[in-house]
Amino acid sequence: MKSIRLIPTLAVTLIAAAILAACGDKKPEAPQAGAAAPAPAATDKVVIGVYGGDWEKNIRAAGLEQYAKDNKINVEIVPGADAEWLAKLRASNGNNPQYDIVVFQPDSVQRAAAAGLLQPLEAANIPNLAKLYPSVQEKFTKDGKTYAAAFSLGQLGLAYRTDLVKTPPKSWLDLWNPEYKGHVAISSPTYAAGLQFFAGLTHALGGELKNDADVDKTFAKLAELKGSAVAFPDSPGAIQTLLERGDAWVVPYWDGRVFALQKSGLKVGFTYPSDGPVVGAGNWVIAKGAPNLANAYKLVDFLSSDKVQKSFSDGSLYGMTNQDVQYNEELKGKVQVGEEAYKKLIWIDYETATPKVADWSTRWAQALGNGK
Repeated sequence: MKSIRLIPTLAVTLIAAAILAACGDKKPEAPQAGAAAPAPAATDKVVIGVYGGDWEKNIRAAGLEQYAKDNKINVEIVPGADAEWLAKLRASNGNNPQYDIVVFQPDSVQRAAAAGLLQPLEAANIPNLAKLYPSVQEKFTKDGKTYAAAFSLGQLGLAYRTDLVKTPPKSWLDLWNPEYKGHVAISSPTYAAGLQFFAGLTHALGGELKNDADVDKTFAKLAELKGSAVAFPDSPGAIQTLLERGDAWVVPYWDGRVFALQKSGLKVGFTYPSDGPVVGAGNWVIAKGAPNLANAYKLVDFLSSDKVQKSFSDGSLYGMTNQDVQYNEELKGKVQVGEEAYKKLIWIDYETATPKVADWSTRWAQALGNGK
């Protein structure tokens, strides 16, 4: 058996002193200019936050579990929502966050990026970024850095009962058509569809949310709708019920949701307003300090592929952001996609809107008689 040789304490001290003396005048070498950043450390897992319900079901069906098997890693799927994820990212502040990847709406991307909570996405690590529509990706790029990979692109337009409406709506302003009086439903700005409708209406009136005079004009127009609106829904379930009962003939709603109602047999149509549908997008982001960064990059690239996006679209009935997605025959004739269409989308200025939502909601209730 080999013996372990012990060096006397004094000898250790003298040797250490000699080494320190020899190195004392040397400074750490600075990284060479233009040198590539060190590759992220390899790990055997990745944690991804996704929306629950049908969203989770569709993203799993699009290949997440098969991806885990093929790559021999543990893909931990955690259902949740923006507010929860954003709060946890703030708490970690880039130090070992609970999630590597989450799906964020545009307002959450904006807030998280501004707070320095997101890892800028490097094209070299996510080749499929180059396949995403430029007009969409530019919304997530600031100072030359990209903070999200756009994925599912819901568009708010006008849902209407085809058996009850003689003249289908074409514009946001058609909600004021006397034919629909007593059968219009609109949502408050406190609900996502309501805020998006508010932005669409402001745009249709030739204004912008950042201009107070334009917002005043929007509220004046809303006041004219008092008496025509039958309900003020604040959830997808409430909107669906109003349409099913025929209480509401026309209501601002998302295209994929309407296509799903059509598939269920409801006599409902959808219009992409001529003055512009409003975006409601799901986008992948990587948390700053992600403990499984290498796997996060690979998974975001996988999720950005046309194969995964097509599968998700087949289930969700939404348009996607990869330019190579081949939509199924049923959806191809309904969904409005492509660079030309996406350039016309209305994007909410959340930096302006978010701090004002509470005030706008109060004014909205006043303009419409507190919903009565």
